[in-house]
Amino acid sequence: MSTSAHLVAPGSAGLFHRAIVQSGFALMDLPAGGIFPGLPAVAWYGWRSAAEVEALGAAVGPQLGCADAATALACLRGVPVPELFAHAQPFQPYGFGNRVLPEVPAQTLADGRFHRVPVISGSTRDEHRLFVGLFRALAGQPVTARQYPTLLAEAFGDHAGEVRARYPLSAYQSPSLAWATVLTDRMWARSTFRQHRLLARHVPVYAYEFADRHAPMYLPFPEDLPPGAFHAAEVPYLFPDRPFQAGSTPDQRRLSEQLMRYWANFARAGDPNGPDLPPWRPFDNARPVPHVQSLAPGTGGIGPVDYAAEHQLDFWSGLP
Repeated sequence: MSTSAHLVAPGSAGLFHRAIVQSGFALMDLPAGGIFPGLPAVAWYGWRSAAEVEALGAAVGPQLGCADAATALACLRGVPVPELFAHAQPFQPYGFGNRVLPEVPAQTLADGRFHRVPVISGSTRDEHRLFVGLFRALAGQPVTARQYPTLLAEAFGDHAGEVRARYPLSAYQSPSLAWATVLTDRMWARSTFRQHRLLARHVPVYAYEFADRHAPMYLPFPEDLPPGAFHAAEVPYLFPDRPFQAGSTPDQRRLSEQLMRYWANFARAGDPNGPDLPPWRPFDNARPVPHVQSLAPGTGGIGPVDYAAEHQLDFWSGLP
């Protein structure tokens, strides 16, 4: 999201020569109930208008003892950081309609008004399993078979029956896994593929999908919701720490080395390719199946994937 903001921020012009967008929220909307139970639909998941941010601040300030608008800013700066953390989540989206981001970045990107630099753009294969795991399964409220049609109706309205027919519970290990797959495809994959297409109209784009479905996971996920290649699963491969080194296989450590070389080559030259690395072709809108590089461990783990087919994007392109 930060990288996407820099791509369109007027003040960032000329300050960088390449950009890497990993699991970006820039073009992603949020169906009702998509992240938290009961959360309404949101047009742009990563961005809030100045008026929305100000309203949030006005609501949170009194909860932290800073009700007086005239002194609220100085008061909030004096609040201990641990107390602020409890209220931080609603402020994760960036505000627009200001000097730094004059317009909503999602629209600016869609219009092609962004800084012309090569981009690596991608996501993980099972993005939304992390969110279903955290905010439903591990919170003691996993998705049930009875809830599934209700969730689909809340999120997709009149199209819920079509979604249920395409993602029947019988095809999945659990209702939580079915719901996570629906949202991975609808929210993450659809917006990521659109991001590839929009960027590739103007600059070289190297598209990827991190696909190690056995990536080390450090949370106690339930057996009926395997985490797969969850949101942010690729980060320890690019910044390997001791837990990753201790909990990974030789093939996974080899993949880590390859990813770091891809990213470093791209930072240096604007092209991730290099000696002894599987070739990575640019994303090309003119091709019937534009190249998306699947990144997984083991022999043959790195190579092209039909991203649109894998995530049923022909189906989702016909729905709101």
